[in-house]
Amino acid sequence: MSRLDRFRIDDGRHLPALAIDEGSSFLHGRARYRATCSCGRMPPHPPGSREEAERAHARHAATRLGPERLGLRLAALALGMLVVWGTCYAAGRSLSDAKAVLGAFHLMGLALAFGLMVAARRFIAPTRG
Repeated sequence: MSRLDRFRIDDGRHLPALAIDEGSSFLHGRARYRATCSCGRMPPHPPGSREEAERAHARHAATRLGPERLGLRLAALALGMLVVWGTCYAAGRSLSDAKAVLGAFHLMGLALAFGLMVAARRFIAPTRG
């Protein structure tokens, strides 16, 4: 895994790769499988039957962020940023009609909205690593 892999965003694609564990298969006298995932972040699990390996991968994939949940989180972030900016803008309009005050509140609202985006980035799109 390269140093830049930890910045790769989890895209929701988790493709299973089943492999026969040769050491365990030799000891048990029948094929024992291990599952790995294309994301490279699947926790280790004991070798078992093919169905057990598939279930282990399904449990792993269910805990990761999928594209459908990412869209909802981005929409919630955009709505939150709009509310923060709109509240600051409305506060500036209610305090004074001076353009300097309105401009200051407008910039403060933008700064707070983008601060919210930076603070929520790990919740919105978790990175690998």
